[in-house]
Amino acid sequence: MLFAYIDETSNARCYRAVGLIVRAAEIRPFAEQLDSVVARAADSFEGISADIELHGHDLFGATQEWAPLKPVVRARISIYRQALDVTAEYAEGIWVEGLDRKGFRDRYADQHDEHIAVLLHLLEKLNKYANRHGEDLVVIADEHRTAKSAQAALRRARRERIWGYRGKPQRIADTIYFVSSAGSRLVQAADLVAFLYQRLADGVDRDERAVTANKNLWSALENVPVHDRLWEP
Repeated sequence: MLFAYIDETSNARCYRAVGLIVRAAEIRPFAEQLDSVVARAADSFEGISADIELHGHDLFGATQEWAPLKPVVRARISIYRQALDVTAEYAEGIWVEGLDRKGFRDRYADQHDEHIAVLLHLLEKLNKYANRHGEDLVVIADEHRTAKSAQAALRRARRERIWGYRGKPQRIADTIYFVSSAGSRLVQAADLVAFLYQRLADGVDRDERAVTANKNLWSALENVPVHDRLWEP
């Protein structure tokens, strides 16, 4: 059995959904190792809780619960790197599906939701991977306002061909399970990957030191296969 953990990320130009494939037997050690990363941070820094969420934006910018680490940039980079090292150990692959937001709005905004479009395209790729390996796939995604509509779209895809989806999602078990990222370390791992990918792919950072730090962080995942696509309608 395979599990896909999904989170989304966006900026003014692009909207993306990122999925990590993890084998069932790897889920517990993956989560436990991420717990250990946070526990070490909590032991080392005042104001950090062992239950704090590994959230890319907040950890990167020292906002929300990670605000106590604002003065210690290297510590934040180290925590991020430790979490990515764990992800590299347990994730079987990374899938990134994105779209150009302006092009999508110009052509489809009155007919289709960008989150559902990207999510269905991502599920198509994940389903193909699971099918090639003869495995069923459980999909767990960060909670989203379109959850019910996305679940309905997946049900339709089982019955008939729908817009933007080729073939039937025969390997996806039951539905898309939407959960709070605060309660799932593996959804948090997907968030860390998504946030960093988008900063690198779209050249968000102009400071060369930040660019170098981001590239060094991403190098933790260099041995994990990455399958990415940006749709420009």
